[in-house]
Amino acid sequence: MQKWIILIVVFIIIVLSIFIISNVSVETEYTPETEIEDVELRKTIVTLYFKNKETGEMAKETRLIDSKDLLKNPYEELLNLLMQGPENSNYEKVIPEGLIIIDNKFENGCVTITFNKEAAIDLDETKRNDITAAISNTLIQLTEVNSVKVLIEGEEENEIKNEISNQVFNEISNKT
Repeated sequence: MQKWIILIVVFIIIVLSIFIISNVSVETEYTPETEIEDVELRKTIVTLYFKNKETGEMAKETRLIDSKDLLKNPYEELLNLLMQGPENSNYEKVIPEGLIIIDNKFENGCVTITFNKEAAIDLDETKRNDITAAISNTLIQLTEVNSVKVLIEGEEENEIKNEISNQVFNEISNKT
């Protein structure tokens, strides 16, 4: 009689084991619902500076952009993003519509930006300071940029140049 009880218990254990093993899912490789494309893998975060409408101070706005765009001409790409304006409705664009970037060059750690003369003449000191702060803070995030120089159709704009130099110096000293 004891043999039969032991056999029944063993049989029940075997049946339960088979049932449990068949219902437990074996760990499989995860397959995402949508495949990650190459473009999504190339994304990078950049920081742009715009004027906060409420406080009047420069504020950071981060954007996720294709890093391939930065490889061609990172200075032009960042400046174009600044000129397009902020995505945040609490921020305002600091580079006016008529101000056109004629050229930008990088040499010996310095980015030289040349603007058109017509639109630059109409800028008051506050607007120039906002433009220089936005440009210098945005470009200084690139490790190779040590300084920024602004030209108005080939001529140095003293007020803008001095402001940018001060901004860049402050940013560089904060980097180290």
